[in-house]
Amino acid sequence: MKILITAAEEEELITAKQAYNSLPSETKERLDITFMLTGIGCTSTSYRLTKMLCSSGPFNFALNIGIAGSFTESFPIGSVAMIDKEYFGDLGFETYFGFQTLFDYNALNANSFPFTGGALCCKNIPPEIEKALFSYKRATGVTVQTVSGLPEKKELLKHIFSPEIESMEGAAFFYVCLHEKVQFAEIRSVSNFVGERDRKKWDIPLALDSLREAVRKMLVAL
Repeated sequence: MKILITAAEEEELITAKQAYNSLPSETKERLDITFMLTGIGCTSTSYRLTKMLCSSGPFNFALNIGIAGSFTESFPIGSVAMIDKEYFGDLGFETYFGFQTLFDYNALNANSFPFTGGALCCKNIPPEIEKALFSYKRATGVTVQTVSGLPEKKELLKHIFSPEIESMEGAAFFYVCLHEKVQFAEIRSVSNFVGERDRKKWDIPLALDSLREAVRKMLVAL
């Protein structure tokens, strides 16, 4: 099985490599894994992922992993979410009535491919991956290019998108995979709560440990 695993930062990708290295030899032998660093943000992710899929594909499955912020106590620090829906959180218009998405502003049909109701949805996940990651709760993600550091911004995103998880790459990953017709999934582990600017209250090591275990569990199932 040919698999592509992507992450925005090196420390995140290292967890996936560690998970792979911990597998039994017979499991490794049946997996053909490519690890790719996308870089931070939608622009870098879109460019590098598209180039990889077009030049080194076809891949049977693509996985985006990383740490992220949580909007809710339902996903506490150290927990893992399987993202089944993503929104571009800052793609739209500033108006007299506040921020409006492309769909609110009627600049784009909310059901024009690859969108469904204005969201990008994870579809047709291989059943073995669904089974392996069943213990992790599903979550809605919102992707922004400026990490939310103000209560007003946090509340705006919650009001418009009702997200549980915030990242800087998820929607771009969904967008490219849907266009390229590659089966995919996104796993995020929580390092902090959205809007918390005091990094002393973040727990990146715990989030990375949780991420490593989630990737290992998925690879064992394949």
